[in-house]
Amino acid sequence: MRKSLLVVCLLCPLFAWSTPKENVSKYQKFVDSVALHYQIPADLILGIGMCESGFGTTQKAKRLNNYFGLRGKYSKARKTSYLYFDKPEDGIVAFCEVVARKNFYEKLKGNPDAKVWINALAKANYARNRKVWTKLVKRGIASLK
Repeated sequence: MRKSLLVVCLLCPLFAWSTPKENVSKYQKFVDSVALHYQIPADLILGIGMCESGFGTTQKAKRLNNYFGLRGKYSKARKTSYLYFDKPEDGIVAFCEVVARKNFYEKLKGNPDAKVWINALAKANYARNRKVWTKLVKRGIASLK
């Protein structure tokens, strides 16, 4: 019985959960179209999604369709301050809206260099620990290549 349970536990991740790269390829066309619309590098969107949730592979990201760790008011029903989205695409658009509201957005809009955007977001206090966050996002982008 224990061996059977162990085998099921070891094999379930292979069938039940997607990998970050599978999620990226699933949403790549959508991310590309949103990136074009907002004139934000697709690499930036994907890299931050990788940093925050393995691009939707964490339990919280799956439950809330929130790949970017976006927060709002505390929800008693969901017992979290992380935002819930009906589908992952809504969360991707919401992330781009957050970026588009930043002071630097008009200046950087259309700039294809994700590193410039990462540094601008870090300086705008997008993340609490900007040094670590910056490294993680750059690593997330590198993992996609």
